[in-house]
Amino acid sequence: MIVKIGFEYEKDTVYFRCPAKVGRNIRKLQRDFFRWLYDRKNDHPYWVPFGVNEDGTEEFGLSYNEDAFIYWLNNVRFKKGKTVAFLINNPKSLPKKTISF
Repeated sequence: MIVKIGFEYEKDTVYFRCPAKVGRNIRKLQRDFFRWLYDRKNDHPYWVPFGVNEDGTEEFGLSYNEDAFIYWLNNVRFKKGKTVAFLINNPKSLPKKTISF
């Protein structure tokens, strides 16, 4: 199944291919991805330090794109060693689902 990723503040559009079983639940998976992404206990490369607060503790923000979602699908959510999602440049058919970031 082909899924389209639209970006709220950018004109870019990205497509990825995944099994229909994954694509049918893509919105739920996106919500699960955001829970994982924003959980400070998860050590992933999308945390970016941006300063120190009044207590002297380093503060972090997030910097990610579609690669983070594909990474999460392949390495966190479905981690059986099989790639379930990969980016494609020119889809040969229309996307069945669309999600936005």
